[in-house]
Amino acid sequence: MKIRDALKKALSELKAANIGSYGNDAVILLKTALSKDEVFILTHQDYEMEQAEVEQFLELLEKRKERYPIAYITKSKEFFGFNFYVDERVLIPRPETEFLVEEALKIIDSASAKRVVDVGTGSGNIAITLSKLANIKVFASDISHDALALAKLNRDRLTADVEFILSNGIDWLGKKVDIIVSNPPYVSPSEYESLSEDVKFEPKGALIAGEDGTKFIQYLIKEARGRCNYLLIEFGYSQGEFIKKQANLEKVIKDFSGIDRVAVFKFS
Repeated sequence: MKIRDALKKALSELKAANIGSYGNDAVILLKTALSKDEVFILTHQDYEMEQAEVEQFLELLEKRKERYPIAYITKSKEFFGFNFYVDERVLIPRPETEFLVEEALKIIDSASAKRVVDVGTGSGNIAITLSKLANIKVFASDISHDALALAKLNRDRLTADVEFILSNGIDWLGKKVDIIVSNPPYVSPSEYESLSEDVKFEPKGALIAGEDGTKFIQYLIKEARGRCNYLLIEFGYSQGEFIKKQANLEKVIKDFSGIDRVAVFKFS
């Protein structure tokens, strides 16, 4: 099979499968299967693929047609300009979470904050980005052994100063810190059912929190008092009214779509 034939096949089948990003995805699948860059794919249309390459390409194509996330196929996702390794052990970093990081960086700068904690770190994208850009040590926790193993891989790849802790919350904090940041589970069971099929390949436990999605958010707001000066939380599109009723709320930040997305609580 030549690259031109493989590309044509991918474009046709992904489009038929209602994959909105079928054009971009077709090229990515070939790049991944051939371990080549986009320039090679587009300028070597007559390249005859080896049997192993064809088999790999067809396998990836079938996965993507089933809505398997492209980030899991490539094992990478860019976040704040850094390239993070991702797989099914962790949620895929999303652009909306950059608003959380941006606000944390502002507070770190204005308040000369040095003691920063990331709760529910997943791939480590928040903690690692803050450590790299603010040039500080960050402590990061997660309940999942698998997630922490992956986060440590990212930390080592990106040479960040982050210490990871296995924990389901913040009870391990021995002394008060400047900032706690978190992109916690905030999806309700009913909302989960309506999510795109792509998202359902991601770890369910990192998405769902209680009947209305606020269980872990409520825990953080309650337990953060006395443990930090600032608490920054990412939350869901339907939780704005709940967030605005909470004490110590300083401000709410909207995302790219104008949806309330990040809450900033100040306790001192």
